[in-house]
Amino acid sequence: MKNYVCLLLFIFPLIMNGQDLSNKIENSTLKFRELFLEKNFETLSDFATPKLIEYLKTKQDLVFLLTEMSKNAESKGAKVTNITFGKNSEIISYKNQLQCSIPFSLEMEDAKKKVKFTSGLALISFDKGETWFYTFKVEKEPKTNNEILDLDARIVIAERNQIVVNK
Repeated sequence: MKNYVCLLLFIFPLIMNGQDLSNKIENSTLKFRELFLEKNFETLSDFATPKLIEYLKTKQDLVFLLTEMSKNAESKGAKVTNITFGKNSEIISYKNQLQCSIPFSLEMEDAKKKVKFTSGLALISFDKGETWFYTFKVEKEPKTNNEILDLDARIVIAERNQIVVNK
């Protein structure tokens, strides 16, 4: 019985810490969603990982990329209607960071069809899980992608897929 109590006292804080990290990740993704749907790309870019910004050259390049993507969709009569995030992967400690991946789906529609894109992001915390930053895949080959973005080899960012449904 004494061993059981000791085991619970050891495991309970680990479980609670994992739940706390998952809650912080969920809060971060809700903020990312809100900023994206509001087209507040300037503030959204503040949550991009330094390696993503380095790869793109400047934060303004990311803002430009997101703005142009949005304008392109709107010029075709499409509108983003929803973004949802799935459950994050295992959280990995790597180079004094916490890292994980998370799937997401982005839904768009126009007068004729609905399109659902699915993909993933890597999330990185530099402060033990208090704040989370995102990066998306920049290279198709996973090993090269993870080297560029300084991600642990176990981090897998989901490939982009799309489903089109005619109305």
